[in-house]
Amino acid sequence: MSRESALGIGKSVSSVLKRRVVKPSEERRREILEASLSLFTQKGYDETTVDDIATAAGVAKGTIYIYFASKEHILIALKRQFVEGMVNTLTEVIADAVERLESGEQVDYRDVIDDIFDEIVDYHVQRAQTLQIVVHHSASLWAEALELETGTVALLTSAFIKGMDHGLIHTSDPEMTSRLINAALRDNLTNYLCHGQPEDLERLSVAARELCYKALAPAAPSIPRRPRPGRRRSGSA
Repeated sequence: MSRESALGIGKSVSSVLKRRVVKPSEERRREILEASLSLFTQKGYDETTVDDIATAAGVAKGTIYIYFASKEHILIALKRQFVEGMVNTLTEVIADAVERLESGEQVDYRDVIDDIFDEIVDYHVQRAQTLQIVVHHSASLWAEALELETGTVALLTSAFIKGMDHGLIHTSDPEMTSRLINAALRDNLTNYLCHGQPEDLERLSVAARELCYKALAPAAPSIPRRPRPGRRRSGSA
């Protein structure tokens, strides 16, 4: 190959490299997770290979292993993404209630419970596919999955403590109360979305709220409750 030809090829390669957009690490990771979830849903977790994920994400197989040690670690990353998203959603609801309390506004604790329940239920229903994949295939990474629950429990605990400070609710052990409520709601939502039991999501939601009302503050306050719009949830059991 002549020197002139080599220089021409070099310029062409250089031009392509300049046009190439190198994606940020977090964006690449997100695309791998999105491709994985799509394949797990369509083909099944066991039938999906790392090669399949690499092809769907538009990356080399080796790139997958830069971000995730194995296919199972992709699964736990989906679980982490799910839990962190829910914690962020609940943080907004609780922060709003705390701000209203700190400003001196009268707040009915039942309205706050309703807000929390609505967000948890809606979040699960809207992400039913992720939940189904994680629940059915994450047994081998159970320890990691349990560790992720700490964020939700801590958030609920802080909300209950703040409610106690303002005399809205009463519990001798806010952390254990948070663990019990979180587990009961999580397990029943999982059973509904993954196994179709119980059959009626609204009945589950109403009963769970009533249980929390009575457990956290048996004597309901006399202030008027905030009107709540009707909610229509989409999602298959």
